[in-house]
Amino acid sequence: MRFGRASVGLVVISFTLACGSDKATGPENQIILSAAQATALMNKITQFAALQAEIAWLGDSANLVLKSGAEADLIPVSTNLGPGPFYAVGLQRAVQLPTNPFSTFDLIAFNDPSNPTDFIMVDGYIQGSGAPPTSVSGVFDGPVNGYFFHTEGSTVTAWRAALGTAALSRGGSGGGCTGFQSSSGVTCTLADLTTSFTVTAAFQDAGPQSNAIVQASLNTTTVAGILLSFPLP
Repeated sequence: MRFGRASVGLVVISFTLACGSDKATGPENQIILSAAQATALMNKITQFAALQAEIAWLGDSANLVLKSGAEADLIPVSTNLGPGPFYAVGLQRAVQLPTNPFSTFDLIAFNDPSNPTDFIMVDGYIQGSGAPPTSVSGVFDGPVNGYFFHTEGSTVTAWRAALGTAALSRGGSGGGCTGFQSSSGVTCTLADLTTSFTVTAAFQDAGPQSNAIVQASLNTTTVAGILLSFPLP
């Protein structure tokens, strides 16, 4: 888990007062989503999730982590998809089965949360034995996948990562998810997601014709999110 934010905040405040500044510079390291921002993000995700079979389920589940009051963290991603800054959340699933339990890991990154136009999504799937795994890494179009989306009104342009690598792993966990209700034994806990990736080439697979090849990279970064745990059926 990530600690020390309060002390860092005090240092920043003290420095600001000492310099006589009356406003902050640069993007916030963390934002708390408003109801309007959560709705805007979910509307866009619902719009483009159906374009990729592997993430179609996000249209139903992303609202558990992208909701009013949820935390989104600034990530130092470098990309030619569009101008940042980009914020991100993590969504993880651990599915317990008699054989071949599995886990999924999803980093959901977006630009302006009030009017998002660009999204970066990196996900991973891995089977285990005994218990669902807590990390996954590898090449794109293997155990990990990467997706890029640009929206303009009702038009969506999509790219899929073809070259590069990514690693995703579970970080610290906390208490239960506020307001989460389940009738099937599924539990929801707060859980950090640690991610790094290098996309050297992502090629367009939907939207108006474009010759753009998208690239992106992210050094090891931890963001807040949730973990959905599914018990034995």
